[in-house]
Amino acid sequence: MTECFPLSARAPPAPPAAAAPSAKMAFDAWLLDPAARRLTHPLGHDVALTSGEFDLLCVFVRHSGRVLSRDFLLEQTRGREAGPFDRTVDVQVGRLRKKLEADPEAPQIIKSVRSAGYVFVPIVGAA
Repeated sequence: MTECFPLSARAPPAPPAAAAPSAKMAFDAWLLDPAARRLTHPLGHDVALTSGEFDLLCVFVRHSGRVLSRDFLLEQTRGREAGPFDRTVDVQVGRLRKKLEADPEAPQIIKSVRSAGYVFVPIVGAA
């Protein structure tokens, strides 16, 4: 699969113009290549991501600067709604922070928004 986002079981396929980005994108000296499913560290080495982490990062990059709820993130990455005790998104955000952040305990890239969800802070541009 070369797409950045799995298609939801409830949503019809998006038209080609609104499809998942396939061009390389850059944020804070990181390089994300959705077509190759590759994340490159600012120092030049690839960072290993699970499929779920990669899909979640793609959603964040695509919606940079917007507060995204856990339900939205789960729907976009898994095609389902969150249950009352579902912590899938929180666990994956924690893992992404460990891989992206200089200090995962004081995140600057993926910030928590109390009672709302998460926001991806960096400005994203074409690479």
